[in-house]
Amino acid sequence: MSLDAPTRAPGLGVDLSAVPELDDAQLGHLRHFENTSLLPDGEWTHMGSADPGQEWVDAYRYQLAYMAYGLGLAHYHHLPAAPGAVRPAFERIVAKMMRREVWAYWKETSRSGPFLDPDLTEQRAGWIDPVARENIMYSGHLYAMTGMHAALFDDDRYDAPGALTFEWKPLFHGFGPETYSYSRSTLGEAIHWQMVENGWLGVACEPNCVFVVCNQFPLLGFRFEDQRRGTIRATEATDSYRAAWERKGMYDDSGFPVMWWRERQDNFQLSPYDIGNAGWVASVMNAWNRDVVREVFARQARGALRRGPEGTLMPYSSQTLAQVQAALDAGEPADLPENPDHVWAHPTVGHLATGLSETGDERLAGLLAHADRFMNPTWENGGLYYPRNDASWDTDGNMTYVDPLTGNAMLGYARLNVPDGLWALYNKPWTSDHFTAPRLTDIEGASDVRRAFYDRDSRTLLLGLRARGEATAEMRLDVAGVPGGRDWTLYQDGAAVRTGTADAGHTAIRLTLPVAGETTLALRWQ
Repeated sequence: MSLDAPTRAPGLGVDLSAVPELDDAQLGHLRHFENTSLLPDGEWTHMGSADPGQEWVDAYRYQLAYMAYGLGLAHYHHLPAAPGAVRPAFERIVAKMMRREVWAYWKETSRSGPFLDPDLTEQRAGWIDPVARENIMYSGHLYAMTGMHAALFDDDRYDAPGALTFEWKPLFHGFGPETYSYSRSTLGEAIHWQMVENGWLGVACEPNCVFVVCNQFPLLGFRFEDQRRGTIRATEATDSYRAAWERKGMYDDSGFPVMWWRERQDNFQLSPYDIGNAGWVASVMNAWNRDVVREVFARQARGALRRGPEGTLMPYSSQTLAQVQAALDAGEPADLPENPDHVWAHPTVGHLATGLSETGDERLAGLLAHADRFMNPTWENGGLYYPRNDASWDTDGNMTYVDPLTGNAMLGYARLNVPDGLWALYNKPWTSDHFTAPRLTDIEGASDVRRAFYDRDSRTLLLGLRARGEATAEMRLDVAGVPGGRDWTLYQDGAAVRTGTADAGHTAIRLTLPVAGETTLALRWQ
C-alpha cells in the first residue's frame, strides 16, 4: 500500500484513503448474513421460495452458499485484518448447510424421473446420502464453502474425520437414525473420482443431468484444497474440464452456455439468450478461465440491460434479448420494449449481478440502482435485504420480481465483490505471513466493523467500528499477532487511550472500550 496520500490517521502516517472501507449498504448486507446465521435451528425467515421441495434454483442451499461466499469476499477484499468479524457467521452458515431441511430433498430426487431421464421406465431405488454420488448442486457448494473457510482462516476444522456428518433421523419412518460421515478432503475425493469417471464433463446435479454452472464450484474447491495441501489437483481438473467441453461444445448457436447435458441421451438442454445463466457461469468460471470468460461474456451481455428512469438498468428476458442482439448485429436501434406478458421465475437479476461484479462491468451500478428503486430494499435489525416479490412488473413496466436467492444473498454478494474478486482469491491466496500478522480475532459487543487493515510499514492495525444503535456500546476486542514483548499504544480517533506490552507467549491482546457512533482505532507498537 502506498502511504503518500494526504488523508492520514493522526500522528501515525497511515493513508486512510487507501484503506478499504465498507459503505452502509455493504455493511447492511453483511449484517443480514449475520442475522440469518443467528436464526434458531429450523427457522428460515425470509428464505422460503415458491417451490415446496427445495428443488428450485433459489433453494436454501444456494442462499446459504452465496451468503458464505459474500462473507468470504468481504473478508478478503475489505476486512483482511478482521477474521473475527466474519468467521463466526461463516461457520454458522456452514452448520445450517448441514441441516436436514437443506439436503433431504435428495432422497426423492435421487430416484429420478422421465423429465430428467426421458428413457427411464421406472424410478431408481434412490438413496439418502446427499454427497455420495451426483447432487453436485449441493456437494459442490459444500466443498467450495469449507475450502474457502480453510483458505481464509488458516483452519482445517472441516477436514477432521467426520467433520461433515449428515444425520438422517426422521421421527416416524425408517429403521432408526443413519449417519454419513465425511471430511472436506474425502468429500473432494468423492467429487474428483466422479468427474474422472464422467470424462471430466462434470458431476450430475439431478440424476442424468450435468449442469455447467454447478460444476464450477467444485473446481473452486479443488483449488482451495491445493492451497492447503500443496497439491495440483485444480490444474488437472481445469485442464481436463476445459478439454472435455471443447470437444463436447459448451455454447449453443446463440453463443450462450448450454444449461445441462443429459448423460444417457448425450444431448443438451439449451438456454439461448439467458443472460442470467450466462452471468452466473461467468461469475465463477472467471476464477480459472478469465481470458475466455471476458471475451465470451462481453458478447453475451451486449444489449442485455434495458434503460429505466434515472440511470437504472433492468435485464431483458431471453426472448427480447434475442431481438435486441439481432438488431445490434444489423446496426439497427436496439433499445426495445420488454414483453409485458413475460413472467419472471428465475434469479436473473441476482445471477447477472454476480457476473457483472466479477467481470468489472460498469453496468452493475445501474442494476443495483434498479434494485434499490424498484425491489423494495428493506432494513431489519441493521441488515439489508430485498424481500420476495412474485409480481413481475409494476404498472409502469419496471421489473419488480425478487426471488429469495437474489434478495437475501446475490445482490449482497455482488455489492461486496470487486472486479476479479473471485479470481484474486483463487490465484492470489494469502500466505503464512498474512496469518501471523496482527489481526482482530474476536469481537464482542454491538458493533459493525467498517474497516480492518494492517499496515506493515508503520506497524499499525487500523480498525473502523460503528456502534449498533444510538447507545454507547461496550466493546471487547481480541487482537492476535502483536510481537511478544513489544510496547503498544491504542489510539481512538487520534487520541492515545491505552498502552501496554504484548505478552511474550504471543497471546492475544484483549481491549475493552466504549464505542459510540463511528470510531477509528489504531493499534501501534514499537
